[in-house]
Amino acid sequence: MSSTTTTTTPAPSQALLKRNPSLTPQQFSTHWYEKHAQLIVPFFLHCGVEYYAQIHAPLHFSPSPSPSPSSSSPPLSAEELAAWDGAAEAHLSEGLLAVLGGGSGQGQEWVMDYYREVVLVDELRFLVSNAGAHMRVLGAGSVGGETKVVIEGGKSVIEVGEAAWRVWREYEKRGRGEGGI
Repeated sequence: MSSTTTTTTPAPSQALLKRNPSLTPQQFSTHWYEKHAQLIVPFFLHCGVEYYAQIHAPLHFSPSPSPSPSSSSPPLSAEELAAWDGAAEAHLSEGLLAVLGGGSGQGQEWVMDYYREVVLVDELRFLVSNAGAHMRVLGAGSVGGETKVVIEGGKSVIEVGEAAWRVWREYEKRGRGEGGI
């Protein structure tokens, strides 16, 4: 008798984000999608992220969100939700969780360097603080808005410019001990 194992991909988590107050909502949305997505795609793909989308304000509650095992926060009111400018939605891969937890592994320090020196630096341009310092994690499908899918099925669905890939490759060189940035 044979048994078949099926793997189900967990529903994506959502994390509410607040914009840098020096930016208008439109400037925030433009920067997040047109600039930050360019920087995050190589990093997320390297870490094995299968799905990443940006949900732009105005945000609204979805009819039947999934419960979030990672959120112990009380539910939000509509007034509280209105204070947030967007929500990142992603399947959190083991590779991404390892890097964000500081355990990128031997020979992978360059990935954490890229995250700290490129991704976090950019987050401070358009977010109120780095995402990890202020985000509020919600269950999958908790909020909706204008959804812009960036990665689907482990592939980028946006065009990532050569300049972004050039920076990523410089960090890869650093990881191989070939110099780089």
